[in-house]
Amino acid sequence: MDTFIKVALACVIGLVVGLWATLYSLRNREGLDAVTIGAWTVSEKAGTSEADPYTRAAVERSGEIPLGLGEGLQFIARTDDAGAALDPRCAYLVGHTTPPARYWTLSLIDRRGFPVENPAARYGFRSSEILRSADGGFVIAVSARAHAGNWLPIGSNGRFALALRLYDSPVSATAEAIEKETLPSIVRENCL
Repeated sequence: MDTFIKVALACVIGLVVGLWATLYSLRNREGLDAVTIGAWTVSEKAGTSEADPYTRAAVERSGEIPLGLGEGLQFIARTDDAGAALDPRCAYLVGHTTPPARYWTLSLIDRRGFPVENPAARYGFRSSEILRSADGGFVIAVSARAHAGNWLPIGSNGRFALALRLYDSPVSATAEAIEKETLPSIVRENCL
């Protein structure tokens, strides 16, 4: 009877750890082939048949239609450039450059990858509508309080991430070709 209890306990512990690890990997949404460049992470094979099982499971669970190889790349940032988690009580300055692309978007998403609701109904910026400086660069303020210029409001107190999508980019075929300096910086300005 003592052996049966030990075996049953080992099975229950194994089941709990296995379910927790699976749930964690699906919520994390970063597959085994994910590449991290500064604060940004990209899974370049998410939209292909070569995606690893964790990436495919996360995509299936989210209902998202990922960009295919050659169409573009989606970068996700859950931290600022200093490595601190993005905090809804803080203000961030994002910008100056993006990797070369015909078109790009920068949006605020929740933990599940959906746009964050906010009173201003501003869910992101497109490269075609951004206010730029004389040198062609840009700065987007991400904060709960209104900012002049490009402002992306944080609408909730929950955790959030930034999603940068590059469309029709010469670097779409491989994320390793992207240099850290070409991705937008994410600098914490202040916190409430």
